[in-house]
Amino acid sequence: MILILAAPAAGAVRRDTVIEAPSVGSARISASAPTSSYPIGAGSDETVAIGVTSACQATCIAADPQSIANFLGTLVHGSEMELLTVQLETPSQLEFDCGYGAQACYYGAGSKIILSGDDAPAADGASREFVLAHEYGHHLARHRESPPPFPTAIEWGTPRWSSYENVCRRSRAGSLFPGNEGAHYFRDPGEAFAESFARLRFPESGIPWRWVRSLKPDATALEAIRKDTLDPWRGRTVLELRGRVPPRQRGSTVRTLRTPLDGAVSLRPAGRLRYQLRLLNPAGRVLRSSGHGVSPARRLSYTVCGQTSLRIAIRSSRRRGGGFKLQIKRP
Repeated sequence: MILILAAPAAGAVRRDTVIEAPSVGSARISASAPTSSYPIGAGSDETVAIGVTSACQATCIAADPQSIANFLGTLVHGSEMELLTVQLETPSQLEFDCGYGAQACYYGAGSKIILSGDDAPAADGASREFVLAHEYGHHLARHRESPPPFPTAIEWGTPRWSSYENVCRRSRAGSLFPGNEGAHYFRDPGEAFAESFARLRFPESGIPWRWVRSLKPDATALEAIRKDTLDPWRGRTVLELRGRVPPRQRGSTVRTLRTPLDGAVSLRPAGRLRYQLRLLNPAGRVLRSSGHGVSPARRLSYTVCGQTSLRIAIRSSRRRGGGFKLQIKRP
């Protein structure tokens, strides 16, 4: 996700910025904040690296690293927790590092959250802990895979959540803008995901939802985030479909393929029999076709974008029917 220096709508409360790497000036600030490891508690032996800048040590009123670590331990998380660094800064340092009006920021390349060393609530009533939970949402997404051909999860959201929220369809329709942290900040699904992650921890926060209304999380969306956190998507699943096709004059064999997640689906035939493949939507519209026939060297590919199932029609390209075998890969 690239920081775009354009402001969101006037009067909107900007939660944060996501920046790939710190500037030279920000690196100098970080040099004054050596980190130490703090246990996150919650019955775990995990730790998180936390540093406090020298200026914040002198002037901040709530720069207690252990309290930050204790709160992080209350978030649903995976092994990405121990990859995190949190840096506590003065308000002026935070404004320099994160940009005017931002309450925090996340450096993707360094897996680092920049956070205030003071605990005054944000203009929309969000506590510092809520803001930290939002930033952790970015950190979580930074360390999750996104099904091809989609952008990274930090821009798109994690797989189950983004599929449930129809991020693909809405992005294609021009109502969402993945990775756009500028004028479309509140239409960026990566930001909506992070805010939703914060609401998983604070379901009764009462904080106004300022992102696209259709992305305001319900119970199913929050459960999708929980599953994406605890059981990460690890790549496409390989399935094998076997059966027989009738003689050409008797039509096609049709099978249904469930597609619970958006992303690339591919069909690769195996065996000697040549046959035609068509990929259909549930209503029967042809999405992809192999033409006159496919051989084991050819594949049929399609990007699932909002469909929960597809239909596969297999038709013999010879007078006689026979067996077929397909290798299917789906998200």
